[in-house]
Amino acid sequence: MAFGLHGYKRNFGHSKVTYAAANSELSDFKAKFSFPKATHSIAELHQDTHLHRSLQQLKDHNSGRPKVVLHGWIDSKPIVTSKKLCFGVLRDARFLLSSDCKTNSINTIQLVEFLSQDQINDSTRVQLRRLKQETCICVEGFLTLSKKRDAIVEVEVSKITILNTAGDLASQLKDTKDWDPKYRYLQLRLPEYQYALALRNKLYSAVRRVLVNDFTEIETPLLFRPTPEGAREFLVPSRANAGMTYALPQSPQQYKQLLMASGVHRYFQIAKCFRDEDLRQDRQPEFTQIDLEMAFAGATDVQDVAEDILTAAWLDIRGISLPKPFVRTKYIDAMKSYGIDKPDIRSDLKIIDMSEYATSHVHSDYPVFEILIVRKDAYPGGADEPPLAKPSSVRVPLRQTISKENPVIKCMRYFCERFKLSLVSDLTFVAKHIEDTYAIQEGDTIYGCTRQEFPFENPTPLGRKRLEILRADDGLDKFDVAPLWVVDFPLFTPVETGVIRDGCPEYDYSLLTSTHHPFTMPKLEYLEDVLNARNGKQVDPRRVLGQHYDIVVNGVEVGGGSTRVHDASLQRHIFSYILRIPGISPEIPKEPELNNPFSHLLNALAMGCPPHAGLAFGFDRLCAMLYGTESIRDIIAFPKTITGADPLVGSPSTVTDDQLSVYHLKKLHKKTGE
Repeated sequence: MAFGLHGYKRNFGHSKVTYAAANSELSDFKAKFSFPKATHSIAELHQDTHLHRSLQQLKDHNSGRPKVVLHGWIDSKPIVTSKKLCFGVLRDARFLLSSDCKTNSINTIQLVEFLSQDQINDSTRVQLRRLKQETCICVEGFLTLSKKRDAIVEVEVSKITILNTAGDLASQLKDTKDWDPKYRYLQLRLPEYQYALALRNKLYSAVRRVLVNDFTEIETPLLFRPTPEGAREFLVPSRANAGMTYALPQSPQQYKQLLMASGVHRYFQIAKCFRDEDLRQDRQPEFTQIDLEMAFAGATDVQDVAEDILTAAWLDIRGISLPKPFVRTKYIDAMKSYGIDKPDIRSDLKIIDMSEYATSHVHSDYPVFEILIVRKDAYPGGADEPPLAKPSSVRVPLRQTISKENPVIKCMRYFCERFKLSLVSDLTFVAKHIEDTYAIQEGDTIYGCTRQEFPFENPTPLGRKRLEILRADDGLDKFDVAPLWVVDFPLFTPVETGVIRDGCPEYDYSLLTSTHHPFTMPKLEYLEDVLNARNGKQVDPRRVLGQHYDIVVNGVEVGGGSTRVHDASLQRHIFSYILRIPGISPEIPKEPELNNPFSHLLNALAMGCPPHAGLAFGFDRLCAMLYGTESIRDIIAFPKTITGADPLVGSPSTVTDDQLSVYHLKKLHKKTGE
């Protein structure tokens, strides 16, 4: 009995300890979920000038100082200066969209903790000095003037509540440059990424403010059907319909045209789109676009709205007023002057057509000889930049630097030999005329190459070289804004055969694809050419232009649109006779066309669909440009890697045979030796 009583007493004592520990743990859990609301954001404390004046008047008086409650993370390891004094930095994620947000200056604040001897010995008190970096906390304290030169206010801490302790990895990754995508959520805590997310939100608001009164925002389905629009599609197998698939939409293009047939006057949507393409820094498999369509409208109507969107975006986010209307240039003029259909016009560096002096005979489809003159010291590092590594199929221009030993006449002789030029006069006259006309001096560099009269090679060799020079020089301000409309594109593009003859890519002018998409209306002066294309007679893509327009900003195509074909017979004619899409009859069939991928659209157009035009902006590209980065990954919360994977969540992932069988699919196993 004595033993039992003794044992009971021991267990009873142990239970009290266990109970106390459990009670403490319970209290800690409750604190994580029940904490005071924040009274301010850190940005508000920094920017409240009235509050600053009140603190100036209080000076060293403790009474009257405002009590504040802040939420956030420990931004850096606390600095302990003595047993009683510790300094820390709190960071929150609630801040205004301003240039200061890319640094910690506006969303961090210094914490100052003074401990009494009793508080030092209090094991239950959460002390600032013991907190790990990136620990999530609630801070209560009093606002006071800061003694730091780069800050106005700081917080004297009275209480800290730990909302969640950070693991060691969070602090280890804080200052890394090469972030593992698996920890994207930690990278997103950094001020520059918080700024990017705030910028996206600001752009959403600007777009909706411009469109909300005149346009109807309508969501279109994400489960579409496969259609031959250009890029590869993501297919979604149907469980209920064996052997059939949906396709994720490359854009809402057909649905928005169906909305025009439905009587919607003006439509817009900030839409998710999907394309199974090879990735790069400005491309993702899933992306966002600002999509709009207008009934009873043409190109200028759409362009006016598009300019309103861009001017609102740059004014709201960058504080820059863009003059309207934007500059307009034709496709052929852009290709001649800049060698690309999306030119960066911030630089006045232009390509010069030498057709009045010479014609090339290297390849019959590339008779135009042109040059690019890079002035001495005009682009430091640009002209001396070695050509970037390119595939062998990409043409590279030839280069000559003018000097006493290599005057213009010798330079022209070199070009004549390499490009088999026939001159309008003797070499001496032509060289002298070029030297005087373009004021060529020693030290200038001349690049020379050939191109097609109506270029489909895009960019041309000199267009590519111009881009390399501008990028190598890095003299352009990324926040300068030079918007440009490029119009009068070729309606169709010949198929590149893959054959390189005499160093030039060859095209099959009898096989055509849509330059924009197959729903683009030809310019009326070329409508007869389009209608005459039948029974083996093809249109000349160098002659027929379309009502297609691209909006380019600083050499980046941020949007594109067109006036659509709203007549069913004309659309059927283009599908069948010119693009030769399988399953579509040139005439209206008596029986349903089971294999026609556009029967739904043709039927809708035939039911009194009004004239309409539209445009789509690349939302991610706009965000990247407004932010000042070339990579859209920087402004997307959870982007895919270059392989299309998301290591954070482990997608794409493998599936079991049982999972596949539900969708009537099975894996193909490679045979041994394959």
